[in-house]
Amino acid sequence: MTTLPDHRWVRDAGALLELAAALADAPWVALDSESNSMFAYHERVCLLQLNVGGELWLVDPFALTGDGPTPKAGPEALAPLAAPLADPKLRVWVHGGEYDVACLKRDFSLTLANLFDTQQAASFLGWRRTGYAAVVEELCGIALAKEHTQHDWGRRPIDGAALGYALADVVHLPKIGAELVERIEAADLDEELGLANAAVARAAAHDNSFDPERMWRLKGAGELRKDRHAVLAALYQWRDQMGRELNYPPGRLIANQPLINLANRAPTDHAALRRMRLRGAFMREHADALLEVVAKALADPPRVPGRASRPRLSSREASRAKALKQWRREEAERRELPPHVILPPRALGWLVSEGVDRLDECPELGPKRAARYGETLRALCAAGSVGG
Repeated sequence: MTTLPDHRWVRDAGALLELAAALADAPWVALDSESNSMFAYHERVCLLQLNVGGELWLVDPFALTGDGPTPKAGPEALAPLAAPLADPKLRVWVHGGEYDVACLKRDFSLTLANLFDTQQAASFLGWRRTGYAAVVEELCGIALAKEHTQHDWGRRPIDGAALGYALADVVHLPKIGAELVERIEAADLDEELGLANAAVARAAAHDNSFDPERMWRLKGAGELRKDRHAVLAALYQWRDQMGRELNYPPGRLIANQPLINLANRAPTDHAALRRMRLRGAFMREHADALLEVVAKALADPPRVPGRASRPRLSSREASRAKALKQWRREEAERRELPPHVILPPRALGWLVSEGVDRLDECPELGPKRAARYGETLRALCAAGSVGG
């Protein structure tokens, strides 16, 4: 039997109010969430783990909102937590928190104000291995279990070993956070990291809706013959529809590469389909439907979704981009820092398109970088504008 650290469950409104009160009084909280994206079409936050000033809490959203694909309650289910989590006086430790932020916004309209992302901090320090287990091992000398990295958190009850794995994600987080704060300050990177943490906190709510145009993101979609684009569009639509009906992730029903191969070969009979060597269980369940989809797409091609194209850079912008990237690479080597610490991608993109006339508006640049590199950036952008 797994021995778990002391913790409290939140499964009803009374316990939720107690957690909200604890958050309001705490100096910090370490937060993590577990979702079921690998096991359900309708992805949901299935578990919320919190270390509130040293006290461990587990929130079961299913108990508060219902355990079906569609919650019985809306974002208000965790409403008492909104104010304390959005209070800038509460330090919120997360690790690789952008996905957690996006899911909490989507499911519960929760925002995190004073967020510190320990994975961002490790990345800013130039660490090669920045996963949670690697950082815990580096700073705490503890090897965490990994067997529940692909656990189905939508299942109830949650077994003890899985709960131990989930709690470990917030047990060690405050310690590694405090250590990384010191290291970031010693490296004089606190302002730069603060901008990156704020960007994590601004992550948009996760969007689960189906977009036909995303088929163009599949590797190999652009290399298909033009007459196979309609077949891929039909198969992509069918895969999403089946995933929705079965409440199963479309990409696990049939992976992207086999889907591309189907569109490319466009089999019209069982013999040709068998040569595709798809999973046996999948074939037994869906072979007839696949052949029907392909045949219909060949006989009466559906509309192919538009393909978003990146706007071409002008000669001036291309020159700026080349000059800025080369300088960033050289400066990163000189200071022995990752390139994104010198100039974040969003700031670089803005400078390429806008130049330096309004440097104070450049996103994620910050006063310290502007003071340190302002003249250099002006010179680089000016040089890149010659002949544009």
